Amino acid sequence: DGVADLSRSEVRFGNGKRAELSEREVELLRYLATNPGRAISRDEILLRVWRLDPKRMATRTIDMHVANLREKLRDDAENPKVLLTVRGKGYMIAANVGADVRRL
Repeated sequence: DGVADLSRSEVRFGNGKRAELSEREVELLRYLATNPGRAISRDEILLRVWRLDPKRMATRTIDMHVANLREKLRDDAENPKVLLTVRGKGYMIAANVGADVRRL
């Protein structure tokens, strides 16, 4: 029950509380949201979103950012509804969220 405002790097909730998003979290959320329903590999995120060579980075970096983003979005890590893990493939934003990243 929140709104992600990527231009302000924050998530706003109905109760008035806010969560600030880091630059990397904004970039990650924007990329996933432009590809709703498609699993994005960790290597693709490193290469296309952060412009880093995936061969020189540990993929745990992506996992950590996703975990932090889920917490800020109040997306239950055990039963996520917005940022989904696709086993063996990577991460995706739920198709029902669509490309409209403002409503989460």
